[in-house]
Amino acid sequence: MSRFALFALVIGIGFSLTAGCGKKPDPAPANGETPGGEAPQDPALTARNAHFAKLKTNNQEAKRAAVEDLSWLAEDDPEVLPALVELLKDKGTAGAGRTLTNQINSTREAAALTLLQCGKKGEALLKEKGVPILRAELADKSPVIREHTIYTIGQLGTVGVSLAPDVQKLCTDTDANVRGAAFDALRVLGVPDPTALAKLLTHDDAEIARLAAELIGTVAEIPKSAVDPLRAALTSANTNIRREAANALGRAGPNAASAVPDLITAITTLYPAEASVETNSENLDLKFAYWQALGRIGEPAVAPTTKLLDHTNPLVQFYAMRTLGNIGPPAKPAADALKKRLADRDPQLALESACALIRIGEAKDEALALVQRALDSPVGLVAGEAINVILRIGEAGKPLIPAALKHLASTSALARYKALELVSTLPPAEAAKVVPEMSNLVTDEDRYIREAVGQLLQQLGPAAAPAAEALGKALPDEKEPDIRNQFVEALLAMGPDAKPALPGLLPLVSEKGLPYHLRAKAALAVAVIDPTSPDVSSALIKATADSDNTVSSAAILALGKLNPLSPEALAALVKLANPRVKYPSRLAALKALTAAGPRAKSAKAELEAMTNDPLKGLALWATVAVAAIDGDVKKSAVAVRAGLNDRNALVRSSAAEALLLIGPTTDDLPALLKLLRDVSETTKSAAATATGQLGASAKDAVPLLIRLLDDRDPEVRVATTEALGHMGDAAFPAIPKLKELAGNYSDNSGTRPAAKKALEKLGVR
Repeated sequence: MSRFALFALVIGIGFSLTAGCGKKPDPAPANGETPGGEAPQDPALTARNAHFAKLKTNNQEAKRAAVEDLSWLAEDDPEVLPALVELLKDKGTAGAGRTLTNQINSTREAAALTLLQCGKKGEALLKEKGVPILRAELADKSPVIREHTIYTIGQLGTVGVSLAPDVQKLCTDTDANVRGAAFDALRVLGVPDPTALAKLLTHDDAEIARLAAELIGTVAEIPKSAVDPLRAALTSANTNIRREAANALGRAGPNAASAVPDLITAITTLYPAEASVETNSENLDLKFAYWQALGRIGEPAVAPTTKLLDHTNPLVQFYAMRTLGNIGPPAKPAADALKKRLADRDPQLALESACALIRIGEAKDEALALVQRALDSPVGLVAGEAINVILRIGEAGKPLIPAALKHLASTSALARYKALELVSTLPPAEAAKVVPEMSNLVTDEDRYIREAVGQLLQQLGPAAAPAAEALGKALPDEKEPDIRNQFVEALLAMGPDAKPALPGLLPLVSEKGLPYHLRAKAALAVAVIDPTSPDVSSALIKATADSDNTVSSAAILALGKLNPLSPEALAALVKLANPRVKYPSRLAALKALTAAGPRAKSAKAELEAMTNDPLKGLALWATVAVAAIDGDVKKSAVAVRAGLNDRNALVRSSAAEALLLIGPTTDDLPALLKLLRDVSETTKSAAATATGQLGASAKDAVPLLIRLLDDRDPEVRVATTEALGHMGDAAFPAIPKLKELAGNYSDNSGTRPAAKKALEKLGVR
């Protein structure tokens, strides 16, 4: 409860006591005493105690409200912070195994979260006094206390990193819940001792070994001292452990040279003497990990890998060639063995040997001639493999690209797909030349091709406009929700040049049977595509009254993009911003008027009046809108940045979103880190997006972002995945979780495709 609310409550209680009945109030006691002779209560103490009592309640909403209120009370009451530190010793928990995401599971956790919300002073106290308390509690004789202490430490993000060594020691605790909490916390804190973790891959307890395998995937740099334990793990009976050990050896690079014989043995054990349909698709990830490790180890792996060219299984030969090509010039000693395979009767092996030779810098002309012949093959598999070679040989393959692109019209789905993949690697100007051919594929019988076309057209943006009409016609009949959504994304990226698609797109705005997020996206798209259309304006005005809040808000926001902004649309926005309208619609209307900027000039007087709105979050947006109408939204920067730390949750939410218009800087990072823990989903989403815009410079936010990947709200999860996708190598610890989200095909919230795109941006297979 804020101080204002507390004051109002006190006044309200006083009023009810004096005016709520016909009795005359008792006379005031003498000497400052309360009736009955009791000493008067200190209001600050009363408020403090009430909030601390809520921290210990079982009601989650009450706990979160107490965290919020105490974080503000701490600015005025000097007793709050010391009391919170003391509360870190409290042993109240939700019980064994009750460390649940999106809940506050112990009094200790509530105290820690509150201290974090108290800003720099709270963080300083956590580091100075809280960390020693938590370290001591890790040794508590009760496993429940150890479990909840570990979970609390994991919630601290960078503040808790100094405790990571202590947490790692508990990965072998006698209690399973403690061990699970320790492994989970290290995903956020980071692994301080990769070698010790690698040794756990061969632990006698199968569960410990399994958890260690999952965790080691978050370790970007593998030291040489971890190589021997990883080698030992290659013989594990658990496939996942062998795979993660191999992946880790690959990250160790040349330092893992001693593991090459082990990897060769693992490969020859895994593959049978001859290829068969049954074995080709078995353990694909494990096989990939072995070959990738050899490729990353590099030169020390060349001679042993070359010997595998004589293996009796053609699959082994094929991947040995590919691995030598991945190693590049250091693999030149394998050139003679590879040249012999250019004449192989198996076209895939011949092409792969050609690819490897080009990549190591040998027999280029001979190899390219072979690829050219394969491109002319009537067999789709052969042509597809030839295009695959072009994708991997870089500059050397440029002369073959025109012939490869002809396969966009191939009868082979593989050849068409590979041709699309080749288009995705071309400079935009070159890719735009084949948009007409790509537009023929928006109704392809293969769903993966349709999806790839949609992604490519979105990537090209306005240059893909010649495909707009085809997309518009395909939209009504497309049955795959993900693909239809992708088509709308592509049209949105094309902008005004996508007008030919409008007849197929506009009906989606009002089609009740469609997913709400698709209708909302369609509303935005039609405004961007044809901002001058009276039909678009009319459809959007009608949709502002839609029964679904997401659709109505999207329609309101879309009105702000119309240009010119018709008198009817402007009148609708001003009406929707009126105090008599519900908050979500008012908020959307003010954002729309901000987007309209000078086009909403005639509404300036009404907006200026709204800057004094009693709902301070809306008042802030009105301030931003006035600045936008005056032609420079950045004039509101001071008010927006002040709002990031406002006591009012709605003000913080508005400020976080408005910051995206102002443009976040690294100076905003401390405020953004705090907002990532906010109670509001909208605030967390906007803070995540702003953090992502800072890129790798916001690496301190990665632990918090990893936690938010489990948030209850899908918009928070989507914003978080997108933010991590912009953070490059700093986001490496989040990759396992992003893979998990990308593989969750039962998720229809938009998180899965967002995670997939984030992984692509991070360069992850």
